[in-house]
Amino acid sequence: MAEGKFSVIIVSWNVKVELERCLASLMRERNGEPGFTVTVVDNASADGTAAMVRQKFPDFKLITQEENIGFARACNLGAQDSQADYLVFLNPDTEITTGFFSDLERSFIHHPQAGVIGGHIINPDGSTQPSVRNFPGLWVGLLEATKLLGRCPWLAPQYLLPQFNYRETQAVAQVMGACLAVRNSVWQELGGFDNKFFLWFEEVDFCKRVNLAGYEVWYDHHISLVHIKASSFSQISATARHRYFMKSLVRYLYKHVGLVSAGLVWLLSRPWFIVSYFYDHIISPKTSQAD
Repeated sequence: MAEGKFSVIIVSWNVKVELERCLASLMRERNGEPGFTVTVVDNASADGTAAMVRQKFPDFKLITQEENIGFARACNLGAQDSQADYLVFLNPDTEITTGFFSDLERSFIHHPQAGVIGGHIINPDGSTQPSVRNFPGLWVGLLEATKLLGRCPWLAPQYLLPQFNYRETQAVAQVMGACLAVRNSVWQELGGFDNKFFLWFEEVDFCKRVNLAGYEVWYDHHISLVHIKASSFSQISATARHRYFMKSLVRYLYKHVGLVSAGLVWLLSRPWFIVSYFYDHIISPKTSQAD
């Protein structure tokens, strides 16, 4: 494998412990296969992340921000000067397994029309983490706006794909952004992620654009990694998480489904935000004071 075949981009925000484990897994793999570079874009972490990277991983490139510029913009920043054949976007709470890059290169060679490839994502307990879905439409948007999808996943089986066979390599609609490998030529052609997605749905939008451009998205079960899941998100209140999530979902629907669908989902999500704001700022503080 030639030097610089892969460029790994990791965006971090106050996840120093998880990021250190992620970088250590990359360092172990690098000892056997030096054909990749690593860039960490730190979104103004306050937990000493930047100092840790400088001290323990001096060979990795570090880009620091004075404010949180969002996930999509940070990924674009980390990838903008890459001359590698393939870009690999990893969440900071992932750990790759032995042979990760060799398996990934073989998959790209075997699937010449693949613009994006995702792998088998594993929970810390060894179980499979669902990472493949279809594209969302109006129905999914309405379920998300009312927070019904999480409570009643059986309402959208064609979106969530509960029967998906994760032991079979196959072409899919979209793969989870925790591990998103992109052919750099396709990345350049499509202009990277849409910067207007601050958090969530940037990879869904990108996979959709990959499909529209005539390329394929593949899930390859031979490529595996561990994902702790939502380490950064857990630092944000439930209200803020849902607000970011719905804003990105509405943008996706506006771009790929239509103005009417996006508008309906936006309107339906408003009452939930009012109730959540009332709870977070009035009821919850009073409860904390009483305790």
